[in-house]
Amino acid sequence: MRLTPSGQPLLTSAGGAPAAGSASPSSSCADSSALLSLLPLRGGMSVAEGWGVLFAATLFELVSTYFMHAAQGFSRPLQAALACVFYAASFLGFNFSLRALEISIAYAVWSAAVMAVLSFVGMAFLGESVSSLKVAGIALIVVGTTFLNLATTG
Repeated sequence: MRLTPSGQPLLTSAGGAPAAGSASPSSSCADSSALLSLLPLRGGMSVAEGWGVLFAATLFELVSTYFMHAAQGFSRPLQAALACVFYAASFLGFNFSLRALEISIAYAVWSAAVMAVLSFVGMAFLGESVSSLKVAGIALIVVGTTFLNLATTG
């Protein structure tokens, strides 16, 4: 397996050699697989940048959920389109955050933050029912995600 200067694995073909088209600088640029073989699986941003991108992806997810609610079952085309745009931005940001963060941590934080915030917003502003069991569930999501993060950093 080839590694980048930062020690991250490089995409390679099944035989462990660089994927087709990446060995020669004169290779055709039309071959997109050649471009992919040059990109490391991880790297290209710092951990702090990864957290920033993940935070932005989380905000995009929250905004998209607002527009999804406002679209009223896709009966309002503008709000439905905006929901799709913000969901796409959220997934793109999440994907980019994986250049610096482990997927187990990034996905847990991304989904838990959205779930906890939306649960709170629903109970506080949208008239959804409030119960001690719901509040405890939200707290357990936050605690579980925190433990998962501490287990990898500690």
